[in-house]
Amino acid sequence: MEITAVNSRKTNANAFNPTPLTRIKIRSVILQHAIAWVIYIVYSFLLNLITNPDEHFLDIVFANLLSIWTFYAGYFCLNIAFLDKKPLKAILLWICGLVVLFGLRYIYVFVLLELIGLKPYTTDTVRLVIRDSILLYMRFFLYSIGFYYARKAILRERQLRVAEEEKFHLQEEKLRLEKMHIQSEYAFLRSQINPHFLQNTLNFFYSKSMNVSRQLSDGILLLAEIMRYALATDEAGDGKVLLSKEIEHLKNIIKISQLRFSGGLYINFSIEGPMEGIRIIPFVLISLAENTFKHGELLEEDNPVTITLKIDPEQQCLLFDTCNKKTTGPKELSSGIGLVNIRKRLEWMYGHNFSFTIKEEGDIYKTHLEIKYEQS
Repeated sequence: MEITAVNSRKTNANAFNPTPLTRIKIRSVILQHAIAWVIYIVYSFLLNLITNPDEHFLDIVFANLLSIWTFYAGYFCLNIAFLDKKPLKAILLWICGLVVLFGLRYIYVFVLLELIGLKPYTTDTVRLVIRDSILLYMRFFLYSIGFYYARKAILRERQLRVAEEEKFHLQEEKLRLEKMHIQSEYAFLRSQINPHFLQNTLNFFYSKSMNVSRQLSDGILLLAEIMRYALATDEAGDGKVLLSKEIEHLKNIIKISQLRFSGGLYINFSIEGPMEGIRIIPFVLISLAENTFKHGELLEEDNPVTITLKIDPEQQCLLFDTCNKKTTGPKELSSGIGLVNIRKRLEWMYGHNFSFTIKEEGDIYKTHLEIKYEQS
């Protein structure tokens, strides 16, 4: 059995407006108590039939009602004494409960029973009422004490079990994060393999190609810039880069793509608003743009890929939109950072300070990213 403790210190508005789950728990507790008391009353009735068959049914019912009242009155006093830290108030209420019990038994024996003519009373009857009342009150008060400490032990055991489970889950989460950290460090180290060698090699190719093809040398120079940005370390240590550098890198990707197709790609890229001092997580805007190159139709003049960046300094809000017609032909390779990964990175860095939506209207594919940034 379980009972909801009365604790005036913790009373709040939620107590008067319980949630559906709380109401279910309350009903379950009431049902458990009702079943327990029904079992007790049936047991008491059967026991009286055997030991005292002459006792009237009303005596049994009234005695059990007083027993129930005494049990909860004692439990109420214990909660006031130990939870509310008001032992004097609890003692006074306990004494008042005993007086009320005397009064109820007196009214029953000397008023109600006399009215219906079931039991005459004598001077000895008064002493019996007092004695039985004290015995009943003490017996069920002891039951209340036992129930109080049994319930307290059960709740403590439950809390310890929950705490152990939470500790276990925290340890698992810590191990998972440590594993992810190790994996990310390993991936970072792999990406950093001989960056200077790659950079020097590209510079060598650039110098040698200048006398061969201006277009080829420009492409190698752009590729070197792209690799330099991709391999750059986070100088500020906050996992972010300047928006201006991200956009410069995006422009280089567009330029090198145009070189590959001899300037035949139809890509409209526009910027509105100041970028100074704005820092964002890297490769998100680039990945969204690359996604349009991978899935978009780039060779139709009437359906160009559009990429728009708007910065609202008053609202400290960055808006990035892409729009492209879906292609059924060969697809460009992307950086491999999927849209799902982009959303996870945004959630990790910005929490609720961003929104990212994808919309498909027939053969038109759109993405919209909105970030609330902090000016550095």
